[in-house]
Amino acid sequence: MEIWDLYDANRQPLGRTIVRGESLADGEYYICGEIWVMNSAGQFLITKRHPDKKAGNLWEFVGGGTLAGETTRASAKRELHEETGIPVDEEELKLLVTYARDQYFLDIYVVKKDIPISNIRLQPGEAIDAKWATPDEVQGLIRSGEFVSSVGKRFLMYKDKIEL
Repeated sequence: MEIWDLYDANRQPLGRTIVRGESLADGEYYICGEIWVMNSAGQFLITKRHPDKKAGNLWEFVGGGTLAGETTRASAKRELHEETGIPVDEEELKLLVTYARDQYFLDIYVVKKDIPISNIRLQPGEAIDAKWATPDEVQGLIRSGEFVSSVGKRFLMYKDKIEL
């Protein structure tokens, strides 16, 4: 069970929490993070969602909800390690953009790492595959419907903001 802090529309803490999956009231928001891992060849690490999850068998970037009392940078570090086994220091995570949508704020982080796919340790129940993909390959997966739609839209909006 995940417990999330609640925030107002200005991302100010409301002093309340919610259990993941519960409905949020009007004016309540939660915070989450997404991590775009990029290697020195300019490829992105993408993972394929477990078939039993919402948007199962589709590709995406690592990400997840920020737990109560946690910063998004700390949650990004935790999620990346849980879902792929990749360790990072919080300082390595560079905030690309904060994306506000519906009832959540999403901080997108970029981290540059050269990790062989053979070193990736996928979290059971979360993902079933991982691979490095060029921006063109990611865009091809988006066009073909093999990439999570909302994640793909963010990639198309913000990919050009990445400093290589």
